[in-house]
Amino acid sequence: METKITLGHAIRSGRRELDFSQKDLAKQLQVDYCWLSQLENNRLEPSSDEVKEILPRLASIFQIEVEYLELLRSQTTKQELDLSKAMFPVYYREKLHV
Repeated sequence: METKITLGHAIRSGRRELDFSQKDLAKQLQVDYCWLSQLENNRLEPSSDEVKEILPRLASIFQIEVEYLELLRSQTTKQELDLSKAMFPVYYREKLHV
């Protein structure tokens, strides 16, 4: 099975390589760290304008080409939260009315 590198995985990897916390990188990008967490976990729509806007800043911070991040963005799909793997799935289902 082929492992696909997603934009979120690349961001997390780059952040860790620079020894940044999510809060550190979020501050540099001028975004909320919770939003960054969702991006790293592929929970945001990669084609959104907000994601597209931060790519040049990410490329600058990571010292990589923005085209590489664009390529990863185009290959990444949003992952839905799987409540069956939640620690307390019954609680979450009741809260979300699933």
